[in-house]
Amino acid sequence: MTITIHGSVAEMIKDQMVVGSYQSPEDLVYEALEALVKNKIDAGINDGIADIGAGYCMELRQDNIKEVLSKPISEW
Repeated sequence: MTITIHGSVAEMIKDQMVVGSYQSPEDLVYEALEALVKNKIDAGINDGIADIGAGYCMELRQDNIKEVLSKPISEW
């Protein structure tokens, strides 16, 4: 895959290549994407914890699992 980057983003990559320990622009992009994915995962976890704190959850038990699975998500 070939990607052409222009303008300020290209300058940021050049600057980071100088100050960082990257062997190639691909290494820098890989690390940036890793950080992005980690941040999204962390945000999802934090959202889930907030939902639990707000009471937007219920315990799944053998006696209520059929009820839970029978409702569309929009009704929860």
